[in-house]
Amino acid sequence: MSSSIVLDASAERAWQVAAAADKWPDWAAVCAEVWDAPESINHWKAGHQFGFKLRMAFRDVPFNVTVGRFEPGRLIEWTSTKYSITAVRTISVVGEPGLESGKSRVMDKKRFSSPFLPIGLAYPRWLIRRMTESWLRDLKSEAEETS
Repeated sequence: MSSSIVLDASAERAWQVAAAADKWPDWAAVCAEVWDAPESINHWKAGHQFGFKLRMAFRDVPFNVTVGRFEPGRLIEWTSTKYSITAVRTISVVGEPGLESGKSRVMDKKRFSSPFLPIGLAYPRWLIRRMTESWLRDLKSEAEETS
């Protein structure tokens, strides 16, 4: 599953907002809490473990994740396993050719797998899509308001 949004903010500003995980609860309606986040956007690294609670279907659901890939200014990818379902989330930021100067695109891609459960039972696509699009809209608002 993949979603993206174009921001009226530079790729640098979009990255500053997306990579400041400790600030997500301040601007993202779907994020209730973050713990053990990297101290700053310059402290992300593969192997770092942190967690967050997401508001899912009127409940705050905790997730513990491990960063698998990190490309400064461009990409964060982490993996988590919950209810025997492994999720890989990739957030990337680009200043794309063809976009006006000062604009950027943020992409949020998720992959799910499970050896036991039908993924749709624990993570219905409509719910994941709604949460993803809410997070992207909130990120857009935060990046544009503060750029």
